Amino acid sequence: MSASTPAPLGFFLDRGLGSRVVPDLLRAAGWQLTTMDERYGFEQSQAIADVDWIAAASERGEVILCKDLAIARNPLEAEAVRRTSARIFGLANARLTGPDAGRLFLHHQVQIFTMAQRAEGPYVVSVAQDAIRRRRLQISD
Repeated sequence: MSASTPAPLGFFLDRGLGSRVVPDLLRAAGWQLTTMDERYGFEQSQAIADVDWIAAASERGEVILCKDLAIARNPLEAEAVRRTSARIFGLANARLTGPDAGRLFLHHQVQIFTMAQRAEGPYVVSVAQDAIRRRRLQISD
C-alpha cells in the first residue's frame, strides 16, 4: 500500500443495528465490519457500557455505526466520543427497519467512506435520506 492509498476502513456496529440484517447488507457491498455480538458475545454485548465499547472501537481505529444519535446527546457518551476522537455515523431516523437502515448507509457509502478516511474525529454524523450532517456533541462542563 502506498502512502497515498488510505488504509481499508473497519466499521463497528452498535447493538441497535443488530447482528444479521444490516451487517449482511453492508458485508455484501464489501464493508469490513464487526458487530457487538461478534466482539463481545450476546450476553456481554447487552451489558457493556456504551462509553466502554466506544473507547474500544475508537482505539482499534474503527468507524462506528449507530442506530440513533443519542450518543451525541448523552453527556457521558459525547465525552467518550470527544476523548477517544471517535468517528461515528448514526441514523437520523432510529425507527427504520433493518433493511432500510442498511440501504440508507449504502446510499451514502461514498460520503461516509470519504469523510471517515479524510476527517479525524471526534464527530457524530447524522445519516438521513437526503444528506449526512455533523451533529454537535452535548458535552457538559
